[in-house]
Amino acid sequence: MKRIITCAVCLLLVLVLTACTKNVTSNGNIENLAIVNMAFDCTNPYEYAGIVDYIFVGTVEGIESIIIDDNYEHTDSIYKIHVDNNLKGELAENITCSKLGGLKKDGTMLLIVAETPNGDQIADSGLPELGKQYVFSAYAQPDGSLSLSEIFDNREYNEALLKEYIEYIDNEIPFERDRFVSKYSK
Repeated sequence: MKRIITCAVCLLLVLVLTACTKNVTSNGNIENLAIVNMAFDCTNPYEYAGIVDYIFVGTVEGIESIIIDDNYEHTDSIYKIHVDNNLKGELAENITCSKLGGLKKDGTMLLIVAETPNGDQIADSGLPELGKQYVFSAYAQPDGSLSLSEIFDNREYNEALLKEYIEYIDNEIPFERDRFVSKYSK
């Protein structure tokens, strides 16, 4: 009898906990989270390749955090990424990265807008999705963490995109800035 009651209580707890969790997905609406002034022309992929610390092919294996709270205290999404191929820099196989942007509780996607030095504004095109493979660009932060680039992190991987990025890296335009080493560097 005690065993039946224990099993019933466990089943009830599982049902209650499952009902309490809310899986938020995009509802198709997009709002600007912020306008970020860029120190370089982010529409020039050769400049982009020169400013970031790492470029790699990666598969999104997990999303730790994507919900942005109502008061915008938390404005980053956190992703677990498997590094499939290092193109610039050497990262470990399994990394965690942050990216500005996320979803409101109602499913509205909040993305940043990058403003180039000449005043052009480029809206981020979206957020990486679970299970998909992309070519990512990332900056190492002072604490060793990684931040994905401001825009263009949702271009799905294919051979043509890989060739495109190799061209950018081979002909990158160097950019002088403080550089840091990621705790995920090999």
